[in-house]
Amino acid sequence: MINQITKVLDEAQTARARAFMENAHFVEGRVTNRGSTIKNNQQVGQDDAEQSDIGRMIVQSLLGNNSLVDMAFPRAIPGPTFSRYEPGMYYGLHMDEAIMHTKPKPLRTDMSVTVFLSNADEYDGGELELWFGTEPVLIKMNAGDAVVYPTGIIHQVCPVTRGRRYAAVTWIQSQIPELRHREVLSHYYQLMARMGGQADDTDRLLMESVRTGLYRMWMEL
Repeated sequence: MINQITKVLDEAQTARARAFMENAHFVEGRVTNRGSTIKNNQQVGQDDAEQSDIGRMIVQSLLGNNSLVDMAFPRAIPGPTFSRYEPGMYYGLHMDEAIMHTKPKPLRTDMSVTVFLSNADEYDGGELELWFGTEPVLIKMNAGDAVVYPTGIIHQVCPVTRGRRYAAVTWIQSQIPELRHREVLSHYYQLMARMGGQADDTDRLLMESVRTGLYRMWMEL
């Protein structure tokens, strides 16, 4: 289940995040993947004082996005990693770890998130390539947009051949651990939105009974 969400960040937030990226201090991306032979990018250094503020802004925007909440049911989202790809840089085929050793406690990665901070026409290459079955899916969105997909999927960032690709990457631990359960509940919210004013009070009451029953069976607090 791939979810592409436009305008997770508004124009002012996107401009603020972009300005941060253009002035930040970057280090070799392998600093967080020592010994990696497939990671060739740059990341904002952990000592950058502004990183936490921009990260919190992005996390709050994700948590405040109804489309994401009704699909991901987030329990926790850590501060993102900020990356830069210049011509010749890439991140080869890999999968994200099941557990991230975040503070104050480790986090189970149920979904991965990329928030794009460059517009698609600002660089060539650099697509996020997700492997589903035999056909890879290539994703390239505009600054302020985000893509959310199940963690564990093999993926890569294709080589950049022109321009700069800025992005923020983070993960979601969901209140609903099972992907198939999240899909059912996501369909529930889509159904409720489609029914709109056609549903009477009894319809809505019965549907709320379905929702709360599923929450009791599937939700982790």
